[in-house]
Amino acid sequence: MLVVGGLFDSVFLFKTLFAIFSLIIVVQDIKTGMVPRIAFFFAFPFFFTFRLLQAESQSPDLIFSGALLGFFVFLLAFLISRKRLGLADVWYSALIGLALGPWRWYAAMSCACIAGIICMLVLRRRQIPFIPLMAIGSVIMIIFV
Repeated sequence: MLVVGGLFDSVFLFKTLFAIFSLIIVVQDIKTGMVPRIAFFFAFPFFFTFRLLQAESQSPDLIFSGALLGFFVFLLAFLISRKRLGLADVWYSALIGLALGPWRWYAAMSCACIAGIICMLVLRRRQIPFIPLMAIGSVIMIIFV
């Protein structure tokens, strides 16, 4: 079990690393409009292993179900929207599901949608990148829950 006492325990380290990864892909998405898939190929095994090693970790089934929920809901949205939603959004949604679990994934996506509506009203734009909003929702859930 990966547990160190005090401020640098495994939960704090997991939250910090996930927030840093989210910040990196948000910057990449805003600057270039795309996120390299290779980032997710490294992130999935890293965060999955980290979740399994945590003392307060959930069962592997719940971790997988969160990832599958995030992946398939956004894959369906990707297909229905005729690919207006990017594949990076699908992969990042699955990673959020893996990191948060299925119930917190729902709450994070709700926060992302509310942030999206606010951004659309403030910026007066019809299209906005969704990965930054997903990152806002997921980091809110990581910090406050």
